[in-house]
Amino acid sequence: MSKTALFYSPEGGNVNRVANKLGEMIGNDKVDIIPVKEVEKGDIQKYNKIILVGSTVGADHWNNEIVVDEWTEFFTKIMEISFEKKKVAIVGLGNCVLYPSHFVDGMADLYERITKQNAKILGFVDAKDYDFTDSEAVNDDGFFCGLPIDEDNEAELTTERLEKWIFILKSDFEF
Repeated sequence: MSKTALFYSPEGGNVNRVANKLGEMIGNDKVDIIPVKEVEKGDIQKYNKIILVGSTVGADHWNNEIVVDEWTEFFTKIMEISFEKKKVAIVGLGNCVLYPSHFVDGMADLYERITKQNAKILGFVDAKDYDFTDSEAVNDDGFFCGLPIDEDNEAELTTERLEKWIFILKSDFEF
């Protein structure tokens, strides 16, 4: 059984905690958890199962600090790699109270970038189980292109949502 790569950004905070929690729930012996800023081209090539964990940065960050989009650097490094034979899943963190009209939009950005490299995305989640007004991450069938998590307002639901999502991915990812 090959390991799954779990690439995440940014380090620290909710994304980091959710990435570590997801790794623990899957089994640390089955997952390599790697910050996006440390990923090299060769890292991608040695994994056939990849989980991307990112967030949608809100105005609270825009006004208070310089935000570096490590995902842009990541996709620049791996630009010429085909993901055609790789299984990919996405977790997106967002805030459904402060940003109900843009809930987990960052997940849609990851989805668009990785599908341009022929990735097959797995682990879609029904949007009806969430309270928000709009999201670029919801497809025409009413499903998110991955697993949305709101650690700011719905942290009590994170463990259950991760458990259900792991179950959805289990056969494809061979956890």
